[in-house]
Amino acid sequence: MPRYSSLLRETRPNVRETTPPKRPGLTVNELYERLKEMAVLYTIRPGERVNELELAQRFDVSRTPLREALNRLVAESLLHFVPNRGFFARELHRQDIFDLFELRRSIESSAVLLAAERASIKDLRALRKFWKEVMKTKAQTSAAELTIKDEEFHVRLVALAGNNEMVRALYGINARIHFVRWMDLEQRGHDAFAEHLDILDAIEARDIERCRALTESHITWRMEEIARVVDAGVVRLFSR
Repeated sequence: MPRYSSLLRETRPNVRETTPPKRPGLTVNELYERLKEMAVLYTIRPGERVNELELAQRFDVSRTPLREALNRLVAESLLHFVPNRGFFARELHRQDIFDLFELRRSIESSAVLLAAERASIKDLRALRKFWKEVMKTKAQTSAAELTIKDEEFHVRLVALAGNNEMVRALYGINARIHFVRWMDLEQRGHDAFAEHLDILDAIEARDIERCRALTESHITWRMEEIARVVDAGVVRLFSR
């Protein structure tokens, strides 16, 4: 499977990060990226305690930078911390996923309305070209990489609104639902991908009502759909 961190790099909001001075071994930021990939993909299974000693040995780092990186993931809701017990992988609960999809729908629906007012034809056509190129190679592309490309499309779609906070919020949501969307794509295929170009058509036509309807329809997940994908994900995680 392609590395989550390397594939996702292009979709990040343009936010300047402070990088610690370089030293032998991993920096805190590099360690954070490795641990984030593990958390996003549930390399540590839901509810399982994080073995700090094992991670420190694996990455050849001391406990101080390790804890700094782990605490960053707690702040992003990718890990949980229990006082006097340590760090734990987040659970995979249906209601949590449902809530995140509702939040994502709200952000993207608002963003496309702003995009209909603000997006340039140049940016719209660049995004259209990107997605058509993805679709040309979809048959040869893994579900893991297609999930990343789909996330990139939606981040770039929201970026058309010209609101960096919306982009930042979506980026965080994507990390927390990435595993579920990957599982869904493996099971269901990419039937909904054609709707991407319809949404771009509506934005270019400045058709606000169609923008809203298409986006909400595209993103809405019913609880029974979420239950199916979460259950399949849990089976996979605990059978490996």
